[in-house]
Amino acid sequence: MHDIILNNKPKYKFVIENFEGPLDLLLYLISKNKMNIFDISLSKLTDEYISYLNEMTEQNIEVASEFIVMASTLLDIKARKLLPELEPKEDEEEQLTEEDIINKIIEYKKYKEVSNYIKEMYDNNFGSFSKTFEKIKFEKKVEYTGQAINSGELCELYLSILQRNVNKINKQAKEIEKIALYERVTVQDKVKQIVDYLNTNENMVFNKMFNPEKCDNIEVVTAFLGALELSKLKQVNIEQQYLFSDINISKINDAKIQIDASKILD
Repeated sequence: MHDIILNNKPKYKFVIENFEGPLDLLLYLISKNKMNIFDISLSKLTDEYISYLNEMTEQNIEVASEFIVMASTLLDIKARKLLPELEPKEDEEEQLTEEDIINKIIEYKKYKEVSNYIKEMYDNNFGSFSKTFEKIKFEKKVEYTGQAINSGELCELYLSILQRNVNKINKQAKEIEKIALYERVTVQDKVKQIVDYLNTNENMVFNKMFNPEKCDNIEVVTAFLGALELSKLKQVNIEQQYLFSDINISKINDAKIQIDASKILD
């Protein structure tokens, strides 16, 4: 419902006894008395309007200020119609006339009808209908769409697969005498290597000493685990300025690192 405007000043909306503001009450009285909204006399509605407010007061129902302002406006209009017209003063504020109030009621009636129509559309989902979810079942069918093959062709295909597997076998495999040897790399060994280096140098650039181009990946990873173990034992500091930059390892104390590498678990 729209806000009511009186004397060019916006007012807040109040709901009292199912009436949203004074214009809603006036519109109700017009409908109740079966009056034509384009041909009504506010003087006839003023007494009923005041009676309604008095009844609310007697029932200890708090009356919003907008209803009281409208009541005073209606009484003022009625009084001006009964009393002889005086010349208006220059500094007197412009007063609402009966025509102004009726125009506001007509405009309010239009807004209310549109509001009721939108509410009705909302209640009816704006004319749309939703469909309930349903499970779709697909029948599983396996059909062979290839060409038919006889037993002779199947036998030839099987023999060709066997021959292909025979051709893959390296006939000179037994003559190969070279054996690949893999060196076992341990965290203990790398800890000892790092300690020995730091005891003779001020610091160590990890990625230069253990470079993937010079060492296997396993050795690089194991050496890094060894450096982390020394940091955990508070023997070294590990620093890296930014991502992918050099990893610098330095001793915490100036004294030589004394550690039993054999006690470090692999």
